[in-house]
Amino acid sequence: MIYDVIIVGAGAAGLFSGICLNKNLKKLILEKTAKPGTKVLMSGGERANVSNADIEPTRDYFTQNKKFLFSIFSNYTNWDTMSFFAENGVEIVEEDRNRLILKSGDSKELLTCLLKNIQKSNCELKINQDIKNISKNKDLLFEIVNSSEEKYFSKNVIIASGGKSFPQVGTTGEGYNIAKSFGIEVVNPYRTLCGMATKRDLSEISGVSVNLQMQLFDRKNEKKAIYSESGPLLFTHFGVSGPIVHNLSNAIGEYLNLLKIDEIDFEKYILENLFLSLKFDLEKTPKRILKFFELSSEKNLINLDLQNWRSWKEAKATGGGISTNDLDNHMQAKKVSGLYFIGEVVDVTGKTGGFNLQWAWSSAFVASKNINEKFIK
Repeated sequence: MIYDVIIVGAGAAGLFSGICLNKNLKKLILEKTAKPGTKVLMSGGERANVSNADIEPTRDYFTQNKKFLFSIFSNYTNWDTMSFFAENGVEIVEEDRNRLILKSGDSKELLTCLLKNIQKSNCELKINQDIKNISKNKDLLFEIVNSSEEKYFSKNVIIASGGKSFPQVGTTGEGYNIAKSFGIEVVNPYRTLCGMATKRDLSEISGVSVNLQMQLFDRKNEKKAIYSESGPLLFTHFGVSGPIVHNLSNAIGEYLNLLKIDEIDFEKYILENLFLSLKFDLEKTPKRILKFFELSSEKNLINLDLQNWRSWKEAKATGGGISTNDLDNHMQAKKVSGLYFIGEVVDVTGKTGGFNLQWAWSSAFVASKNINEKFIK
């Protein structure tokens, strides 16, 4: 059988692309694990943070090519996301930091909605499909081979296999190898939306959260901050965490890739060069923190040397990935007609707060729309 479209990966982006494809197309989703949508269930701390009410692409996303974002998000906005879920009876509420979260507070409702729509759209779904190779044969069809040497053939392929974060649920970066096999550039992947380890032992103040101003600096150019954000920072047994640090972890990866640092040297560069400058509001800072850092009216700012990101098992997302310079504004590879990349596998990562799921919805919609138009023609 020859499919019109095969989607590799049944995460948020893969499932949504299946929903957006014309129901008359022959379409198939191949999922590596035994259960589709495992990471969907983990979103928003299992409360399903489906989007954000205030999205500014150049402000809220990290990528090597920010101009690429405008076309994608203008084609499918956060309000389109809200409409989709409203039409499906899923209630969404706005919480702090403009986060759009399921009113039920249960991410299972989100996955149930997606799977019901997959059934309605006549999209076939196969589990336990570990894809080992994708190539284009002499008939210009994509030939997909799994670990059992089973073959599938399709006119179009959408890679929605995710990144490398949470490898325990099956995301181990296969999409990058597929891209490289077709000569498509892959920006060095990095851990993101995670805590950062520091050289200084902060276990004495572990568990204390403080609202402060945070700046990231490189010792090679201390005059200009690489990244700045204000908000709650959580001190931990390993270093620092919390929303602003999760965003910081993204900024660090983007910065190292802009410097063209090899992935193998990321940790060394962080360890030798990057540090945080933390500015405290003394009147609002807990006494434990004042004492620990010896803060006073003469000293309200301290520096913390960074060590590394936390592990892939703890990172909520993956930065880096398929270079947007090698994709057109339909998420299709410029070098390979009919090959699309969407979601986390692409070098686009949002801040914490629903931005990454919105990227999944938007990129999936755009790719599916383009494929639908091919068959209309």
